[in-house]
Amino acid sequence: MGNIFVYMIVLGGGLLTLSILPTIQICRKTNRVFWVLLLVLIIGFILGYGWILYYFLNSSIGHFVENSVSLILFGGGAFVYLVMKLSLKSIIKIEHYAEHQRFLAEHDYLTNLPNRKKFFQTLNKHVKYSAPFALLLIDLNNFKKINDLYGNKLGDILLNIFAKTMNKNLGGIAKLYRIGGDEFALLVETLSIDSFETCMNAINKSIKSPFAIYEHNLRIKLTMGASFYLKDSVHPNELFTQANLALQEAKRIQQPYVAYQKELGKRANDLRDMSSKIKCAINEQEFELYLQPIFEADSEDMHGAEVLIRWPQSDGSFVSPDLFIGIAEQSGLILGISKWVVLETINHLKKLKTAGFIGALHVNLSTKDLESPEFYEFIDELLTADPSLSDFIMFEITERAMMTNLEAAQGMMQKLNSRGFEFSIDDFGTGFSSLVLLRELPISQIKIDQSFVKDMLTQITDYAIVESTLFLASRLNCKVVAEGIENQDVQQTLTSMNCDYLQGYYYSKPININEFINIYMNEEKYRII
Repeated sequence: MGNIFVYMIVLGGGLLTLSILPTIQICRKTNRVFWVLLLVLIIGFILGYGWILYYFLNSSIGHFVENSVSLILFGGGAFVYLVMKLSLKSIIKIEHYAEHQRFLAEHDYLTNLPNRKKFFQTLNKHVKYSAPFALLLIDLNNFKKINDLYGNKLGDILLNIFAKTMNKNLGGIAKLYRIGGDEFALLVETLSIDSFETCMNAINKSIKSPFAIYEHNLRIKLTMGASFYLKDSVHPNELFTQANLALQEAKRIQQPYVAYQKELGKRANDLRDMSSKIKCAINEQEFELYLQPIFEADSEDMHGAEVLIRWPQSDGSFVSPDLFIGIAEQSGLILGISKWVVLETINHLKKLKTAGFIGALHVNLSTKDLESPEFYEFIDELLTADPSLSDFIMFEITERAMMTNLEAAQGMMQKLNSRGFEFSIDDFGTGFSSLVLLRELPISQIKIDQSFVKDMLTQITDYAIVESTLFLASRLNCKVVAEGIENQDVQQTLTSMNCDYLQGYYYSKPININEFINIYMNEEKYRII
């Protein structure tokens, strides 16, 4: 028997033997019975190669058969070896791809931090361990303004640098997660009394110095809210909700950090209950519109009236607008209320015109109305049906509403003004940007807040504010309404100061439309009540 025959069979058996290791690795990775069966067959082939070699060494076989069998056995061993190596390589590649996909699914693409999904997975695990920990939510203050001023690219760089700086300073204290645009979260073990304080120090250290990006040095401030496992709750979703309530409270009172308190939860429950009642009131048409007349100061002829929403209750009481309007804004229900007010105002106008009314009705708009394209579309449809509406409706907007988003307010007001609507600033003088508003926005009327009018005869500063407002308005071609007139002395003083229009309990409290028509529309001269 030739040496080549022996060499080829041994080499084929060796390749089969080498294929055992990748096969075992595949078996461990896949846990499939077919790979185990293949491993058993490979071992069987190796034994078969040994038996054939033994048989041929002790038998007289022709050269042609020797060469053919040796080539076949060598080819079989090489084939099995290559198949197993390539199979292992493919499985490892698939594993790496799957691992990368899992990483992408659980990590933020921008900062490479674990994302919201991973955060909640980890939060659930922490709860199962039953060890005390703090859930800390972090929000970057005014991040939208940074994006608006410098562009989204710089904003992304800022988030990335902030995340890396935080991770570096936190070290092994806590794990940082990005759960939203500029929102981050931390899970901090609180077995040690100092651990939470150490974490807070690391956070403060991260924002102590400005972040240098291109030619800009950007300082950022954070708002944080925290809830504590065991102390506040043992349920993951409830802990997150509590931390978020604390974060919102920190924003509201403009404090860098607030820990959850039970009062916050009670307030949130009350908010939900009131939101549900407001929604029901909208659907069931429970609201009513009252009218408070506005008179010309020099003649006491009626100039118009302000429409005021009222929510009567079954016991005869009323829910204060100061309470439910703010909640409606927070819960996204204000647009429905505003639409109802406008539609009801139109119905009132029809009745009033029939009775001889020729003035305008003043309708209050909220912050959300100024930011809502849907509100403009709603008004546009009404104008299409009746183009004269803009002659009989004046919109009143508070300084706070306009300054919440000046750009949106300016855009909405200019569009409505181009359709013929005029605007009055309500509560003028209570904000900090009155002159900016008069310069930037299409204002035709100013309403001096009643807090200045009521005591103007006894408080020198209030009198000076009223006097200065009247002077400023005359130079800017704006008419002035003084609200909160409660006695004749104030009425006469404002008339002598050339105030244009007067409104208040001295003339009339807000009344329903039937009373309004009976009192003011049935006489040649409107009488004071």
